[in-house]
Amino acid sequence: MNNRQQNGQRLRNSFACVVDGETEIWYPNMLKRNEPSMKSISIRPELPQKKTLEEQFKQVQTLAESYTAVFWIIDTDTIISNERTFAGDRNKSPRVVLKKCVSALPDNAIFIANTPCFEFWVLLHVLKTSMYYETGADVIEQLHKFDLLKDYSKTRKYFTQECNDIYKRLKPYLEEAIANSKATGEFDYENLEKGFCSMHKLFSGLGLDAESGQMGNK
Repeated sequence: MNNRQQNGQRLRNSFACVVDGETEIWYPNMLKRNEPSMKSISIRPELPQKKTLEEQFKQVQTLAESYTAVFWIIDTDTIISNERTFAGDRNKSPRVVLKKCVSALPDNAIFIANTPCFEFWVLLHVLKTSMYYETGADVIEQLHKFDLLKDYSKTRKYFTQECNDIYKRLKPYLEEAIANSKATGEFDYENLEKGFCSMHKLFSGLGLDAESGQMGNK
C-alpha cells in the first residue's frame, strides 16, 4: 500500500506503530475505538514478520517517509535476556545495537520502551513503581492483586471485548498512568534492569490530552 500523497508529502494525521507483540497491536486499536477525536485518524499497527532490532528499525525508517509520526514500541525483556548471554563482539550486543538504531531514528519516529513488557504500562494505571520485574508473568501476577485487573489475560478476547476492552477499562486511570510512566525517568542503556515505561509518548505524539481524551491543536 502506498501511503504517500501524490505530491510526495506525508499524509496528514496518519500514524503507524511498529511493535514486537500482539498486545501492542490490540491496544492502539482499542484506543482508536474509544476516542471520538481519533475516528478520522489513521493508526496502522505493524507487527514485523521478522523481529530483529535492525529489521524493525528499517521498517520504522520506511514508514516515517509516509506518516505524520511512527511509534516504535518494544518490550525489553528479550533484549535483556539476550544481552546476558551474548558472547560476541560487545560492539554488536543487543544493547548497543538498540542504542545505535534509536540514535539514528528520523525526527518523526518516536521510540517507546516497556521494561520488561507492555504489562508494566498496564500496572502503572494502578501502581506507581519502577520496580524491576524479570518476566511478563511476574508483572501479570502483580496485576492480579488488583480488583480492576484480577482477570487480566494476555489474549485478544480480553483486550478487545466489546463492552469492556482494555482501553475502556483502564481509561479512568489514564492520567495517573501517564504521570507514573513519566516518573520512571529516561531510558538508560547502561541500566536496562529497572522498571521503565515511556508509553506516555504515544499520547503526546498523538496529541491526546490524558484528562479530556481530546486531540490537542497541532
